[in-house]
Amino acid sequence: MNAQELREYRTKLYTDTYSGIIPERFPVHDALGIEFMMQYAGKDLMTTQYSYTTELLEEIYNKAMELMRGDTFPMPFARNPIALMFQQSRFTKMGSNGFFQHPENSYMEPEDYDDLIKNPYDFIVEKVSTHTNQGFDTDPISRSLAFAKYMLATMDLNRIFAEVSDKFVQKYGYFVSPPGVNGMQAVPFDFLADHLRGFTKVHGDIKRQPEKVLEALEALVPYCVWRGLNPVQSILGNNMIMTHMATFLNTKDFEKFYWPTFLKICHICAERGQAMAIFAEHDWTRFIDHMQELPQGTRLQMEYGDPQLFKDKLGKKMVLSGFYPITLLKNGTRQQCIDKAKELIDILAPGGNFMWKFDKQALILNDVNPENYIALMEYILENSKYDNAGELVTIDKKEDSIVKYSHLYPKFESKYVVPFDEFKKAYPPVDDRVEPLMRHAYDKFTNMVLPFLS
Repeated sequence: MNAQELREYRTKLYTDTYSGIIPERFPVHDALGIEFMMQYAGKDLMTTQYSYTTELLEEIYNKAMELMRGDTFPMPFARNPIALMFQQSRFTKMGSNGFFQHPENSYMEPEDYDDLIKNPYDFIVEKVSTHTNQGFDTDPISRSLAFAKYMLATMDLNRIFAEVSDKFVQKYGYFVSPPGVNGMQAVPFDFLADHLRGFTKVHGDIKRQPEKVLEALEALVPYCVWRGLNPVQSILGNNMIMTHMATFLNTKDFEKFYWPTFLKICHICAERGQAMAIFAEHDWTRFIDHMQELPQGTRLQMEYGDPQLFKDKLGKKMVLSGFYPITLLKNGTRQQCIDKAKELIDILAPGGNFMWKFDKQALILNDVNPENYIALMEYILENSKYDNAGELVTIDKKEDSIVKYSHLYPKFESKYVVPFDEFKKAYPPVDDRVEPLMRHAYDKFTNMVLPFLS
């Protein structure tokens, strides 16, 4: 197949899988993070991250193609040390080894809950952003300059990655989702713990002021929904949830603080036709019965757990992936790596609703023995076909699995998110003919800037 034919073939694999149809074969994902790719290409991890150019990134990707065998190009999430420099970020810092870390910090005080509950976005913009980013904790002019530099640095790196990734997608016929259909989805408890109170202090809050925490979690729902809105809805897209705090909670606290708003977010997004792709960090076996409440077609990547149990309980309703320990590619023999893949395929692939992913990405060069990786990926591709392609995974209808919650919450509002009809009162069009042009430009650039504030 040429590149275009291969791309169409791969796109159908994903379309069928996400539609609840057994595909010709299950889709296969690589597990190589951008940090691994840099080191594999012989680049210095730290300095390379300050030096991205299209030529350098192409060189890194070309070297990584020696190993990659998957159906979709691993669009990397690359942290931007130059943008972080202008932010003077306390939330994300580069360590002496060139890897980024999230220090344990708290960016709000216990007495700040009332302000958070009143309007989460206003509170984040006015108070949290300056605590998180010391470059913004200054006079208005210096803050504006720092923000502009941070935004431009982010856009510049995004452009480089987009241009080079698109080139490789076209050249090698990778599947790629349509523009505007993917996004990151914040969920209230993880957001509260990771971005506001910190891992340690949120545990104290649920003991000392549980009602305030519950109010805050409910107040965060409209903000999280708004933050995850996608310009386009497509079965080929999804919102990605990177879970963190769930497995650190006892079951009682999980059921009281974590799950209710998490579940509502997933169903509210499903109401508008957006699927969730959830990375279930650590072992979610304790919560497997809760996960049955998620909308049909939710895409689950499991880090740990008994794959047979997850297949038995969730395999007809959810698209499953994960479970394969990336560490085996470093420590195991070639045959051990293949035997583990055979075990997982035999359990998870029958009946469809499966795609191949690892339990996590390879980040350092020592994470993967390249010979093991190539042998494993080629084995997976050779053993990924179905004899019953085209059959339905289940006769259950997805819409019957969606519980409507959106009407329970107010529309997201903030004094910093001003609709064009309000803006034009202060700056009216000089002629009716330019009004739609002004509106288009206002919405376009406002939507470009708003994500940088949150």
